[in-house]
Amino acid sequence: MRTLALVCLALASLVSAADPAPVEKQLAVQAAMAAGRKYLDAEQPADAVSALEKEVGNADGNKAFLDLLREAYLAELYQLEKDATKNADRIATTRRKLFVLGGTKPEAKPEPKPDAPPAPLVPSLGPPLVPDVTPGEPAAPTAPPSAQVDEATAAFKRGDYTEADKLFTKLGSDKLTPEQKTAWAYSRIKVSADSLNAPNCDAATAAEAARSVADALELIPNNAKLRGVGEQVLKAAQAKAGTAVAVANGDAVETTSFRVRGGSRELATKVAEAAESQRKAIFERWSGPVAGAWQPKCEIVIHATADAYAKATGQPNARTGHATVKLTNSRATERRLDLRADDTTLVANALPRELTHVVLADMFGDKPPPRWAAEGMAVLACSPEEISRYTRTLTRCARDGELRSLAALFELKDVPADKLTGFYCQSVSVAEYLIALKGDKHFKLFVNDVQRYGTPQALKRQYNIDGPAALEPAWKRASVEVARAQGP
Repeated sequence: MRTLALVCLALASLVSAADPAPVEKQLAVQAAMAAGRKYLDAEQPADAVSALEKEVGNADGNKAFLDLLREAYLAELYQLEKDATKNADRIATTRRKLFVLGGTKPEAKPEPKPDAPPAPLVPSLGPPLVPDVTPGEPAAPTAPPSAQVDEATAAFKRGDYTEADKLFTKLGSDKLTPEQKTAWAYSRIKVSADSLNAPNCDAATAAEAARSVADALELIPNNAKLRGVGEQVLKAAQAKAGTAVAVANGDAVETTSFRVRGGSRELATKVAEAAESQRKAIFERWSGPVAGAWQPKCEIVIHATADAYAKATGQPNARTGHATVKLTNSRATERRLDLRADDTTLVANALPRELTHVVLADMFGDKPPPRWAAEGMAVLACSPEEISRYTRTLTRCARDGELRSLAALFELKDVPADKLTGFYCQSVSVAEYLIALKGDKHFKLFVNDVQRYGTPQALKRQYNIDGPAALEPAWKRASVEVARAQGP
């Protein structure tokens, strides 16, 4: 919270419409305030005073700085007067300094310091610090003055950042100079920070603020200082929203766990944000809350067409995607998904299906789950319509002799070369049947037991079923025969 509470100072130190002071001085003031606050929190007011007084000359009347210095003097004076060995000279000097700041009269004893109010999630941001843009004058030769630009600039300079954001949005970034883009970015970050601080800020509002800040960061790719502050606000918004918002970074779009390349910016953003949400859902379905962001991030490459996908990956062009995970000492050192932009159900089916395989590599780092179980779990992450397609096809596979005995299915080490459709439909159906008995997490326990004890003993331990031979007739009655009866 203390770090976030300095966001307003950081942003105010970056841009000043009235006085473009050197950024180095402003950053020194910011650092002094951070140190001062740290010392005050540690009940070391003398050190706080020392750190702050070194930058008085650079503060240039900064109200937040002077308020903090006043607080430090009060805390030091209070501490000095409680000391049994009272340092009279130091007390008198501190009183004079406090009097100059308007804290109290020279001879008055300070009131006990009240408890500080809780720091906001993101503080109200101070005055901006972009290069001065005077209404009616061109900010740069590349953009002639216009009534719309002047109006947006005037709103920005008078501190009406909501209005400035609206007006700049109407203009669009193509018509703005770098200075005006910076003003627009500042306005968006400011408005977003204020919305996060509002008492009624909910997850939806925080998510919208995160998207707005992400858009603002795209306006200032080379402004490292302002981007740094914006990223702090973005993280706060993401934390409150409980989601990750995609941010453009060069030719990629990134979230906390994913880096997406290829496709349009709109599609890459949609895929990145869906991947974050689906990753969380997949972990929660099978094992529990996700532990944290992936490092390294999962790379997602979107290929324009089926042919482009096949040429780049060596996979059949009939596939809609595949996952690649490299493990070192049971830990993922590379995660990658290859998907197709021409797949109309990419987000609903290919993405969660292949992402499940990446998540399973985390859950089963020591030894991969049986292939039938992995494929079944992956398809069950897809849309209900997609799952139903496998269920409907199961009856045809049974009729055409494409299904294996369950004992044979369970022994497969990899995707078979023959009866491929039957393998997938049967894997999905058996996984769905066992999940229906005791739930998702119990099925994951069963898969763990398969690795340790083998399938027959795992079936007995987790489902009280005496092996594949006993499971098969029950599964056929519940799945194959029911599906056949429901068919056309």
